[in-house]
Amino acid sequence: MATAKYFCGTTALKNVFGLHNAQFAAIGGQRSKHNRYDGYSRMVGHTAIGPDAIMPVTRTIFYKSNPSLHKCDARCVNATGHDCECSCGGENHGRGN
Repeated sequence: MATAKYFCGTTALKNVFGLHNAQFAAIGGQRSKHNRYDGYSRMVGHTAIGPDAIMPVTRTIFYKSNPSLHKCDARCVNATGHDCECSCGGENHGRGN
């Protein structure tokens, strides 16, 4: 089983929930196929550390339950998929795209 991790850029998010499309646009969120919650709302979350602000989800990473924990390199940074098993824990996954 994989664990889903959510990010806004490089910032880890927690307590992800759906925010109505109009409210999502008001906070400056960019709509994409990656942050769709349902037909009427988009995914947002609170920052894991720091002030309790609402931020849009820009990346969703599925981290394997038994990862190989190999050293993070260009394969991870330039990845196009959503599955990660390297030592960064998904933080760098797909960030170079």
